[in-house]
Amino acid sequence: MASRVTRLALLARFALLAASLSGQTEKTLHNFNTLDGSSPQSGLTMDAAGNLYGTTAEGGTYGAGEVFELSPNGSGGWTETVLYSFTGGADGSTPFSSGVIFDSSGNLYGTTVTGGAKNKGAVFELSPAATGWSERVLYSFRSGNDGALPYAGLVFDPAGNLYGATYQGGHYSVGTVFELSPSGHGQWTEKVIHAFFGNDGEGPLGSLTIDSNGNLYGTTFSGGSHNYGVVYRITPSSTGTWTESVLHAFTGGDDGGWPNAMRPALDSSGSIFGTTQVGGAFGSGTVWRLYSAGGAWREQVLYSFEGNVADSPVSGVVFDAAGNLYGTCSNLTGGITSVGAVYELIRQSSGRWNGTILHAFFGADGAYPVGPVLLDAAGNLYGTTSLGGAGKAGVVFEITP
Repeated sequence: MASRVTRLALLARFALLAASLSGQTEKTLHNFNTLDGSSPQSGLTMDAAGNLYGTTAEGGTYGAGEVFELSPNGSGGWTETVLYSFTGGADGSTPFSSGVIFDSSGNLYGTTVTGGAKNKGAVFELSPAATGWSERVLYSFRSGNDGALPYAGLVFDPAGNLYGATYQGGHYSVGTVFELSPSGHGQWTEKVIHAFFGNDGEGPLGSLTIDSNGNLYGTTFSGGSHNYGVVYRITPSSTGTWTESVLHAFTGGDDGGWPNAMRPALDSSGSIFGTTQVGGAFGSGTVWRLYSAGGAWREQVLYSFEGNVADSPVSGVVFDAAGNLYGTCSNLTGGITSVGAVYELIRQSSGRWNGTILHAFFGADGAYPVGPVLLDAAGNLYGTTSLGGAGKAGVVFEITP
């Protein structure tokens, strides 16, 4: 009887969620076809002119992934330009989920999981020129104490230093957080500022967030006291050393597990927001908030996905001006009625959060969105799906209110 009641409740909930779809419009901006890229796993970056930039983990000229640009063509459509195709060798291979970020001069920066001098990943820079974009490897990981397999993207500090994380390597071989600093004459120097050892986290997949005090925040996919991942903070000192603190260790139960978030989000009060791939009330993932109270950090689960329309939120969340949250569900663990979704969480005056499915994917319009969404000033959302679309190699989509 209990299972039947649960199923009826889920169906009723799905009906309410489906009714909300009519207020949103989804449009496919680009269908990848392997030659022009395949399996976009990252989020997108927008420049001041409204052009979108991202990476594909596979495809391109050499099959090792690419960096692309999408530009409005003035006729309501978008034109894709491949800025760089990785060869799979010393220049890098498989820019998995990092995406790219800009510096003040218009150069793009990102990471590749493999490739580089030792085939353990690289940090790259793309620079615009009259004849196209040129790529330069700033650092190749060696799989030693310096780290290996940088799935995560990068973040700048105000001084122009880059920070990122590697999934493996380091002194204990379970991942690092690193700093890359310009050292003159176009050279960069890598420094490991934290090596994970397991109980403090293991396997950081997500990108970092930096606050106004220079503290870095991130998640590890596993490790911690329950081996379901942690949220951590790394704090700099005046002497150049860094200290890691575990803010929350997930149990895999109601609080969530496996925080595969792209980048934690911070609000103005210093609270931290993110997602877990599993756990929660239905076991299908959560959106969570960490807040400081009485000198300790506490977790609040804002939303538990029920697994019917949406599950496995492996990307992080973004805020709008009203404090509502947006993200994607990949449906990697068995969503029944769709192959991924874009959702909104609306904060209520009571302090509760209501979930709304803005769009559910069904294959032809995209499938399995694992990257985060990008929110523009007009309230439009942009993102990628790793599969689906006309070429079955993924899409770039837009959702308009």
